[in-house]
Amino acid sequence: MQFFTNFPAENRFRAANITLLIICLLLAACDRELAQDQAVSPARLIPKACWFETDDSWPESQCFMMEVPENYAQPADRTIRFPVVRFLAPERDPDKLPLLHLGAGGPGASLGLEPENASEWLWINYAAMTVDNGRDLIVMDPRGTGMAQPRLTCDEFIQDADTAYRQNLSPDEEARVFTFSMERCYSRLSKIADLTQYNSATVARDVEELRKQLGLEKLNLYGVSYASRYALTLARDYPDSVRALVLNSAVFPDIKYTQQLADDALAAYERGLRYCSENKTCNSRYPNLKQRLENLVQSLDENPLTVTVKHRFSDSEYPFVLNGQRLLRVLFQALYDENFYSDLPQLIEALENREEEPARAAVASFMEILLDPYFGDAAGISHFCYEEAPFVDFDKARASAAESGILGGAVRSDIDLIQMQCRIWAIPSASLRESQPVETSLPVLVMHGALDPVLRADDADKARRKLANHQWLLFPQLAHDVVSASNCAEQAAARFLDNPREPQRETVLVCREEELAGQRSANGAWSVPAVDGQAE
Repeated sequence: MQFFTNFPAENRFRAANITLLIICLLLAACDRELAQDQAVSPARLIPKACWFETDDSWPESQCFMMEVPENYAQPADRTIRFPVVRFLAPERDPDKLPLLHLGAGGPGASLGLEPENASEWLWINYAAMTVDNGRDLIVMDPRGTGMAQPRLTCDEFIQDADTAYRQNLSPDEEARVFTFSMERCYSRLSKIADLTQYNSATVARDVEELRKQLGLEKLNLYGVSYASRYALTLARDYPDSVRALVLNSAVFPDIKYTQQLADDALAAYERGLRYCSENKTCNSRYPNLKQRLENLVQSLDENPLTVTVKHRFSDSEYPFVLNGQRLLRVLFQALYDENFYSDLPQLIEALENREEEPARAAVASFMEILLDPYFGDAAGISHFCYEEAPFVDFDKARASAAESGILGGAVRSDIDLIQMQCRIWAIPSASLRESQPVETSLPVLVMHGALDPVLRADDADKARRKLANHQWLLFPQLAHDVVSASNCAEQAAARFLDNPREPQRETVLVCREEELAGQRSANGAWSVPAVDGQAE
């Protein structure tokens, strides 16, 4: 289910590996064991005819299904598959290693490789750093998501959400509905999949097997949102297989996002409101927005408004019952896109007047995410319950949510439901290593939007300082996924991949100032400050 979410080796661990290495050398067994592992591993890259349509503007494409053990400790048992597409640079530079896009994040989100969803978006946002620059681009859906087999989607949740949001349910009633959804989902999927095997460390192993099958010595890694955690895990577990990392709106394993969920959600709403209040023209037109939003949440909880929308997964118009708590969820999701910030004041005023039209686009987008049949809900829950929940103090999270006021209402419900999901899944927790900073000397480019609602820039700024060899670029007027929103970010990534030692900050500052000036000129938008950045 999709909510607001999102160590160095100890001496004993290091000593154990050294001891094992000595034993292997004494017995002259290492090479033989490696050969045996490769012999019994069922990992293979299966060429396929590409399942999506292209035109002459697309680069040449190669499509595959990657087959790996579901459980690497039992390689002779069940295998699973995930899709891989390689876009070939028309003028390939043999000295430029491919860039692997590790998926859409989530965890559980589909990259959009499905036949009905595939479009040039799969490659064009990354063309400047790959196919237009002599470098192949490889994209994939991680195990359990999108076109992977099996796809671990909670159909029960989709069905129940489709029904629930047509009705005015209290938070407790919604929680009961979705708890039942998760129970049924787990009961069904646990019969066809080992849900303990869907986590970042296992995805990293999948990618390492993919690298071997592709015959590549190293890969450049691109991670956006939760997929950035996959990139960091690969850098930790398989450093010799990685050349460089580009992290876009990064998730860091040492940040307890759920524990600070209430604070982060409040901060996101307040950033959205400040976007207007700190501008004289907007503030004069829409004064006292925070108080008005709080009043609106209470008003809609008492007297919901039905917003009729048409979305991708509805055959007809969908009657979405908008109460105050659902409004908070819709707004939070909408704040992922910086273009929504200028629309927020008008939406609040329209809903005060019981006008549904300005809310339709945000509600439709919210429902399309909830009802996406390619979202691997169960895989996402497995990730969370394995590598984040064990390190969260839920009592602290609840205490913080209890103090979050009117705008924290939705978070209070979510924290309990998140913990309930992990009780249902009942999977073993990760070792402490999965909650510690990743230590790597590999070159890393970290790009973040200051308006990011789910991954606070302050947190990313602190976490990235633990990376020994990195550059940091902060974009104040961007939210989540800066590469999709700014050509300057994509061009910075391209230059970094060509030469990870080249500082990017000054070039990005100039580029972004020009980009914002062009946007203001074209749109007549409110004046906003230019980008700030830092490269270290």
